Amino acid sequence: MWKRFLLRRRSIILTWLLSYLAILFVPILISVFVYNQSQGILKSETHRANNVLLKEVREVIDNQVQNVQRLTTELTWNVRIRGFLYSGFYNQPGSLDNDLYDLHQTAKEISIYQSLYPVIQKYYIYWRDQDLVFEPGVYRDSQLAYETIHENEKISYEMWLSILQEKNKGRFIKLENKNSSSSTLAYIHSYPGENLKRSPGTTVVLLDTSQLMETIRNVQDFSSGQVLVLNSSKQVLISTNKNNDPLYLSNLAFTGNSGSYFDDYEGEPSEFMYIKSNNSELIYVTVVPTSLLWQKTHYLRNITYISMLLSLISGLALTIIFLFRNYSPIQRLLKMLKADNKSVLTALASEGNEFSHIQNAIMNTQNEKEQIQLRMKQQSNMLRGNMLARMFKGKIVNQLVLEESLAAFDVRFHSNQFAIILFYLDYERFYEHMESIDVSDKPRLMQFIVTNILEELAQQKHNAFVCEIDDNIACLVNFNEDSIEQLQEDVIKLAEQARQFLGEKFHIHTLASISAVKHSVEEISQAYQEALDAMEYMVVVGDRESIAYEEIHRDDPNQLQTSYYYPIQVEQQLINYVKVGDASKAEALIRDIIARNMGQSNLSVELIKCLMFNLISTLIKTIGEIGDIEESSFVNNSIRIAQLMNCESIKEMELQLSVVVQEVCDYILAKQKQQSHVVRRQALEERSADIIEFIAANYMEANLNISMIGEQFGMTPTYLSKLFKEQTGQSLLDTINHYRMKHAKLLLQNQGNSIKSIASQVGFHDINTFIRTFKKYEGVTPGQYQKIL
Repeated sequence: MWKRFLLRRRSIILTWLLSYLAILFVPILISVFVYNQSQGILKSETHRANNVLLKEVREVIDNQVQNVQRLTTELTWNVRIRGFLYSGFYNQPGSLDNDLYDLHQTAKEISIYQSLYPVIQKYYIYWRDQDLVFEPGVYRDSQLAYETIHENEKISYEMWLSILQEKNKGRFIKLENKNSSSSTLAYIHSYPGENLKRSPGTTVVLLDTSQLMETIRNVQDFSSGQVLVLNSSKQVLISTNKNNDPLYLSNLAFTGNSGSYFDDYEGEPSEFMYIKSNNSELIYVTVVPTSLLWQKTHYLRNITYISMLLSLISGLALTIIFLFRNYSPIQRLLKMLKADNKSVLTALASEGNEFSHIQNAIMNTQNEKEQIQLRMKQQSNMLRGNMLARMFKGKIVNQLVLEESLAAFDVRFHSNQFAIILFYLDYERFYEHMESIDVSDKPRLMQFIVTNILEELAQQKHNAFVCEIDDNIACLVNFNEDSIEQLQEDVIKLAEQARQFLGEKFHIHTLASISAVKHSVEEISQAYQEALDAMEYMVVVGDRESIAYEEIHRDDPNQLQTSYYYPIQVEQQLINYVKVGDASKAEALIRDIIARNMGQSNLSVELIKCLMFNLISTLIKTIGEIGDIEESSFVNNSIRIAQLMNCESIKEMELQLSVVVQEVCDYILAKQKQQSHVVRRQALEERSADIIEFIAANYMEANLNISMIGEQFGMTPTYLSKLFKEQTGQSLLDTINHYRMKHAKLLLQNQGNSIKSIASQVGFHDINTFIRTFKKYEGVTPGQYQKIL
């Protein structure tokens, strides 16, 4: 039996099995995620720590390199040394016989750098023409210098000499010391050849690597790997590895200022982390074997895998136990529903799993009963709604027919006190929040919600009957016995409460109008007409969302106004505001006109519409009186006029008028501003021309300056300079000097004119000032210019 259920994929056993397995795999997946995150964090922290230590090494060595470069610069530009190296008197043998003392003084002079750079082990200068080496305090021939400093089996004299005779623009190499197990870091820089075909000499500065190793070992102690210092040729200059240290790592590509990648080092997979020097060609590299680098990560991985395996085995065992235990009640229930096992299997195959079969067996009868009741209720509600709508419109005149209809649809009145609340529904806002529902079902759903909410709220204190009529919802409230004032207050409160609840909970925006309280069934149709009239008034006024019929006093013709406030003087004032482009005052006047008229509650709907059309007419007439307004988008856009004419409420019309007034006023102001800018620009151009004319007439005056010109034209020097430069693109002082230099060049063509006389003729008291100014603008002195001519 179990095999048959397990073989069927729709069985609840399979569903439970998948559910248990899903619950089982959640902690396993979390463990995998935590392991991956931990591994990433561990790798990131390891890289960050190694990078920080490499930066410390770079900072220490870069400081030493900076001292080396500074010393090299001082030796390169030493006057005595350059005098020997670049002089042409010492090219022949024996030419130094008379300058031996100067050679000694030069060697003695460079020895002072030993005290200035104590961290530098040694330095010397090789003179190629004389084959000499300058050391601190002494000079020797190259052979003796080699034997004293570098004689070693790893580097021969010829190799050392060839390195010195190459052109080196500043590079680091590794050189062996004499009788020393450790090598030195040598910075070699050749003297510039200038016009020579070869470099006259080379500066060599030696750094003791043993001092740098103290800093490098800090990185080695942390990472347990090797630390290397390479030059641009990827030659290993310094290394913590004393065994089989490679001379070059040419197969590695160190791109960028820093980074890391994996490669083999000494036959073992390793990770290279590097960072480049800020002021030299050096590259600092740490090499850590991957087996050593990720030892802790591998241990964490093994622990995670073992724990996940144990969790999986124990979880599967518990899953099987609980699966059999929980299915036993389901099996017994199936036997109770169907005695024939074959019929159960047939039902399960068509209906789904065991729960679906049990649910369908229990609910079939109930569903049939509910469907019958629902159809009867829908038909009853529809017929009752039609009956109420006909009663509201006064189409049921026969009292006997009315009483029979009310009794047939279980409409029972508790008293003879009635009022009607008419609701206008905004379908579009509701549809926006119900996108998943079919379009044909949305209106019925909305009416169903509103009907139930209204009946539930009204029946808390009174009796209510709701129906749909002409796309609106009408609620007939039948009051319990109470005072009329209290009844009117209750119905207003009920309408507002329903509006707020529908808006907040279901996003249904409504407008509500309330009739006066009526005292008989025959007056219900009159109450509906009052609610309809109040709704029309509210839509036109446009500033209310609920209103009672008694607020507009529609039932007293003697109180209705026969005119509205909009005198000719006010209309002319509005026209003038628009013509001068004062949008704020025009809009304020429109609001004042509307506010004065809307403040009268007994103003009829017809007069309000007349006011709306009158305001629109005023604006159109004003636009017609403006000469060049035809260029604006308003006149060319007939849709805008149609929008004004189709306004349903005074509030909507006020907003549309404000937009049009603002557009027209902006256009007028833009025209005025454009004309003002044109006039101002012409005035400034004329003033600039006058200033240039004044300079052309008075540039030979020595006291001509910006202050004098400012006094002439009644302007401050600062403002005058700024104004002139904005108009001409040239400063006043440059303009004055331009005229003076132009005249000076004409005078210089006459060889008989002296420089001093020419300076005085073009407005300079001081001849030196004239010469500097002339050279600034012409590139040569007046005398040179006169010679060229």
